[in-house]
Amino acid sequence: MSKPMRLPRNFHRTFIPERQYINAMLRFAASGQAGNYQDISAVTGIPTGKSSGKVPAILDYCRGMGLIQLAGNARSAVKRPELTPFGRIVFLEDPHLKERVTQWIAHLNLCGVLTGADAWYQTFFAGNQVLGMRFSRSSLEEHLSLVYNSKRRGIIGPIVRMYEDEAAFHTCGVLSEDTGIVVRQSAPIAEEFGFAYGAWILQLVADHFPKATQITLTDLDHNAGWKSIPGWNIDESHRAIELLERKGILAIDRQMNPWIIRPRADAGVTWGRMYEDLI
Repeated sequence: MSKPMRLPRNFHRTFIPERQYINAMLRFAASGQAGNYQDISAVTGIPTGKSSGKVPAILDYCRGMGLIQLAGNARSAVKRPELTPFGRIVFLEDPHLKERVTQWIAHLNLCGVLTGADAWYQTFFAGNQVLGMRFSRSSLEEHLSLVYNSKRRGIIGPIVRMYEDEAAFHTCGVLSEDTGIVVRQSAPIAEEFGFAYGAWILQLVADHFPKATQITLTDLDHNAGWKSIPGWNIDESHRAIELLERKGILAIDRQMNPWIIRPRADAGVTWGRMYEDLI
């Protein structure tokens, strides 16, 4: 398994991931261009200032969401973003990230262990047991303050706000807040999400267990969060895995406890089928 390279706590500079700017960054990546932040701003129309701006934040959001990766040295001033298999199918089928399934998969990636964003990882995976599916804003603040050993105000940043704003990820609505109480939704288990979840889970297996031909669901959750990050309980997780079995994506050995899964498809190919069941 590769070493975690999660985005640092403040990568977002308090900006939410506006979908119009994500679309602009996907177009830039698809065009094969490269440039520094000012160049990218000039081409994409994503605002940037002399010392700050939205370009670095949007570029990082796209990386954390698994839509792009940077070619060459990531620390170079000149950035050459390239579409991932997930980014490519999104660019072709849902370039403005309007579909619920697109927003959910981007969210799941953003919470990831290896290449997600650390604050999302700490909230949705590492903090899963502490916070649960309903918690006060102050509990989230306290949790992140302990993780980062920081008393700074605003430590939550855009984590809640991005799921409430129409310009960002309101359609998936992972989090919503009312009078200081934050409610977390579990990822919906529906037929049209099957190939998307399948691709995501196959990618987790490939990234975390590259040599494995089979793996227990417990190990996959402990290492990669396949069940914790979507917020599924035992019953929901079984329904999700059975959906993938019906789609021919995984084989399940139910004789063993915990269940063992065997991938029956390739992650790259399955990403390409992500929107197949959308009506």
